Amino acid sequence: MGACCCSLQSSRRAHIVSAYGFGTTEPLLKETEREAVNAILKFLDSDSSPAARRLSTDRLESLRTLAYSDNVELQKSAALCYSELSENWSDPVTIQFLEPIIQLLLSPDIGIQKASSLAISNLALKGPVENKNTIVRAGALSSLIILLNSQDPEVQCNTCGCITTLATTESNKREIVVQGAIPPLLKLAHVRDPKVQRNAAGALLNLTHVESNRQDLVQSGAVAVFIKLLESQDIDVQFYCAAALSNIAVSGEHRQVIIRYSDGKVIKVLISLMKSLSEKVCCQACLAIRNLASDEENQDKIVECGGLDALVPLLWSGDTDTVTAAVAALRNLSIMKGNEIHIVKSGALVELSRLLSLQEQSEIQCHAAGTIRNLAAEEQHVAIIEAGCLTALAERLRDSKHVPGDVLSEISAAMGVLVSNSIARKQLMSLYNGDFHKVLLKLTDSPHREVQYNCAGIIGHLAMNEEYHSVLLNEEPSAIDCMLKLLDQNDSSFIHLALWVIAQFSNGSKSTRALLRKSVLIDKIIELKSKKYNTEISQLAESAYNNLQAQ
Repeated sequence: MGACCCSLQSSRRAHIVSAYGFGTTEPLLKETEREAVNAILKFLDSDSSPAARRLSTDRLESLRTLAYSDNVELQKSAALCYSELSENWSDPVTIQFLEPIIQLLLSPDIGIQKASSLAISNLALKGPVENKNTIVRAGALSSLIILLNSQDPEVQCNTCGCITTLATTESNKREIVVQGAIPPLLKLAHVRDPKVQRNAAGALLNLTHVESNRQDLVQSGAVAVFIKLLESQDIDVQFYCAAALSNIAVSGEHRQVIIRYSDGKVIKVLISLMKSLSEKVCCQACLAIRNLASDEENQDKIVECGGLDALVPLLWSGDTDTVTAAVAALRNLSIMKGNEIHIVKSGALVELSRLLSLQEQSEIQCHAAGTIRNLAAEEQHVAIIEAGCLTALAERLRDSKHVPGDVLSEISAAMGVLVSNSIARKQLMSLYNGDFHKVLLKLTDSPHREVQYNCAGIIGHLAMNEEYHSVLLNEEPSAIDCMLKLLDQNDSSFIHLALWVIAQFSNGSKSTRALLRKSVLIDKIIELKSKKYNTEISQLAESAYNNLQAQ
């Protein structure tokens, strides 16, 4: 996230004129300082727009002269000029350009601190991206971190905002922590000034994007600060803190810290934020709940505190990120046995069915299918089928040319669990005028190995019903072709699956076994028997062979 700065309102030229009079009693200046003042006044009086102004080498040297003067008023003039220039600066800065500004940051004068901190913050915020790295390389961080301890709200705001902006660059995030920014930032997160608090929270959020920083933040007590600020009335602060907790909650160890510190209260607060009118707050609260729901002990608590009632309406959100976060959280909650009844009763199944049909939303489709798979594993088959989920899964497989491989893997895996139910098998075989099995047979030749495996497994489940044997074995390609491809794989799991599928067919009629005996499958099975591929597969091959020989 970016940052806001506290702008100075005073006129830079007016300060120089009032300080040195020019025509009245002038302060005692060195000749070089007098020449520098004249050069800067001429520069400020130029007709060109601020955006068109560029510092020549001579003018840059004049500003350096003022900045390094022993005269506080000249230093202040330099700081004000730098802050004016920074407001419209769009060029990359050099270390040489930054050195006098960094020197001014160390001034004990509050006015100079205000102007110089605003200048460097603007250069980081409004200039090109490379300015952020250059500012750090120039050594500005140590001075900025010192200024975080200022008692002046404007200096706090500018400095915090600058560090927030610097922390948007990956290479700076760790360096900011190494140089000691966490303690003063945590302190500023408690101040009453809303701009300062907002910038401090934003800076801390940016630091959580690095794993090693998260450990330092947790050890420094940041979790307590973030949890407390979740109840802020400021939407930005809520957003930053929910996002920071979400990032920290990626680690199992840190999730325990979050829950332990608040005695679980944080779950209630995050659930309340999921009902926020602010979409971005809603989304980040959802992401935090999703990560906390990675631990089984939190899943029950989330449901108990009304998490499902808050999550399900978000599946209808117009914001893709919020929908993604909500369905991901639902998927984690569906892992726990006992939650499945609550999820079914919440009305989520109908929404999951709808989400599967969303075009070009592969992450949402993956999480929706994963949730259905988890619920099917807990014997909620009938409810899932009645909600239209099986049909929605089938539709995606039928449209496989336009569906990414990771989505096909999740969808075929979910279907593979569902077809252990006889009602699901019957519905599948009736879909698309009884032609859906053709989709499955073709997908056993998918370029995605998981899809091949899952679809072959589904065919094996369909073969549990003898009435489907004829259509499966006489199709083009047939289940026999499917099993041959599996047996040709140099992968024991695929060979194991093929033998299991053959076993389902061999439990059928004499005519089915006769058909299989006449096929080249029997030669493959004999080959596996003799090869002693491994003990388990050899035993399965022996069993398959004996079953097929039965009259």
